[in-house]
Amino acid sequence: MAVAFLAQLLAMGTTAYGFGLLVKPMAAEYGLSRADVNSGLILLLVGMAAASPFIGRAFDRLPGRVLFAGAALVFGLGCAAVAATRSLWLMAAATVLPLAIGAAALGPLAGSTLIARWFDHHRGRALGVLAVSSSAGGLVVLPLMALLVEALGWRMALTLMGAATALLIVPLALMIIRERDQEDSAREDAPAPASHARPEGPDVRRWTVGELLRARDFWLLALCVGLITGVDQALLASLIAHGTDRGFSLQAASLLVSAISGSAIAGKLIVGTLADRIDMRWLVWTVAVLTEVYLGCLLAQTGYGTLFVASLLVGMAIGGVMPLWAAFIGARFGAASFGTAMGLMIPVQMPLTLTCLRYVGHAYDVSGSYEPAFLAFAGIMLFAALAVLPVRVAR
Repeated sequence: MAVAFLAQLLAMGTTAYGFGLLVKPMAAEYGLSRADVNSGLILLLVGMAAASPFIGRAFDRLPGRVLFAGAALVFGLGCAAVAATRSLWLMAAATVLPLAIGAAALGPLAGSTLIARWFDHHRGRALGVLAVSSSAGGLVVLPLMALLVEALGWRMALTLMGAATALLIVPLALMIIRERDQEDSAREDAPAPASHARPEGPDVRRWTVGELLRARDFWLLALCVGLITGVDQALLASLIAHGTDRGFSLQAASLLVSAISGSAIAGKLIVGTLADRIDMRWLVWTVAVLTEVYLGCLLAQTGYGTLFVASLLVGMAIGGVMPLWAAFIGARFGAASFGTAMGLMIPVQMPLTLTCLRYVGHAYDVSGSYEPAFLAFAGIMLFAALAVLPVRVAR
């Protein structure tokens, strides 16, 4: 878990969080609009989504230590390639190929697959702990990368972050990561009581790609999580602008996002732990209800204090989505096919997320307000919560 945690912290901190540090210097250097620079992040996300089915399947079938070490090298080379080239086309190619592949193979998909193989009875809690690493990347990597950008420029900063990731993860992965069947005695779990044991069949069954794509629950789960994630990302992307439109200061509006980000860490741990104990479908409904309440506060234009408290609550819901999704996959499709199932779901979910992000801006451009989007999101959250009810979960 330690290697997966560190790998995800470095990869997500450098890309998802660190990208914002590159927007202004790249726009100034190339004479691009910020929207054009943001296309780089879209390319990264599309590349990660496209690579995910292959990466997930590889982690189900090949040694984790080799894959993590290889991914760290590819990630380091991707960072160096983006930083070294002066051509925007070559930069785009380096982003969508080595950088995206390396980030996907060091990120939540890879780490969650590794954790799912090692943990059975406390899988949700372990996935919750791992999910904290993405938030930790923003807390640890972002300030360090900001100092490097300020002192050395964005190109050298990106090169150094890629090199540090490779130099740290390659030896640690090769020395520490073990395959479960080789070190069964090191398992974290004592045998669970018979009444709580997972059925052996679903957890060890190896699903083929065709079987997964024909499974109703695969599509229901992908639809549910994709819609929830899309709404969450659209809310985060529009919250500061909505707050300043209401007359809040930029600092006050930003503090709402900080409240969500901070409470998301607690949400990952709480929801991950609860996923081991109660029906995960009701946890999805809890996430949906908290989000509906938050949307209601935005639509009712409640006072800042109420909105701040609501931000803390919805942050826990947003933070819990990733470990809940991973725990759902482990419970429904088993550890043996975890990477394949999650990897196939990611490109299914990506269009839903991008559509929500596009729609929230479009709704504002057309109406001059985010309220039409918030109303639509309320309906989407209800639909997502209903979609998960038929999913069968082995407990």
